[in-house]
Amino acid sequence: MNHLAHVVLAGPEEGLRLGAFLGDHVKGRQALDELPASWAAGVELHRRIDSISDAHPAVLGLLERLDPPWRRYGGVIYDVLFDHMLTRHWSRFGPTDLGRLGCEIDLLLARHRPRLPARLVRFSLWAQGRGLWQRYGERDMLEEIFGLLARRHGRHWPLADGARLLEEHEAAIEQAFLELFPDLLGRVADERARLYSTWSSM
Repeated sequence: MNHLAHVVLAGPEEGLRLGAFLGDHVKGRQALDELPASWAAGVELHRRIDSISDAHPAVLGLLERLDPPWRRYGGVIYDVLFDHMLTRHWSRFGPTDLGRLGCEIDLLLARHRPRLPARLVRFSLWAQGRGLWQRYGERDMLEEIFGLLARRHGRHWPLADGARLLEEHEAAIEQAFLELFPDLLGRVADERARLYSTWSSM
C-alpha cells in the first residue's frame, strides 16, 4: 500500500494518520519509544498493513506475472498503482470527498512539520505543491512518481517505467486491488481498535 491507501486505512484519528506517513521513515522498535503514543500506534498499524498486503494471495499472484527484472521492484510499483486504483474506486472506498481529504492531509503534515523527519517534510511540500492526493488517477502524475522513485532508489529501470505495468496488466491489477482492499479494511478495523485501546491507556 502507498500513501493514500495508508491514510484511508488509518482512519480519521490524527495520530494514526501521522503514523501512516512515518511508517516509511521510522525503523526498528526503539525509535517508536521516541514518538507520541498515537504516532507510534500509527507506525505499528502501517507495518501491519504492509505485512498483510505483502502476503495477500492477490498481490502474490500479481508478482508471479512479472519477469525477474520487474519482480524485484514489483511490490514498490504495485503500491503506487494500488493508490491509482483507490482513486478509481473512491466512491466505494473513500471516507470523504477526495479533495477534502487531500486538504486535510496537507494541513496535518504542515502543522507537524517541525517534528517530522526531513525527508517526510520534503515529501509533504512536494505533495502539496503538486496536488498529489487529487492526481493519483492521472498518467502524468504516475510517471512523475515513478521517476522520483527511480532517483531515490538509484535504479532507473524498471522503476522509472512503472506505469507500463498498468498498461500491460491493468485488468489484473484492478482485480487484485478489489480483492485486497476490502480484506484490508476489515482486518485493519480490528487492528485500529486494539492499538487505540493500548496507546490511549498509556
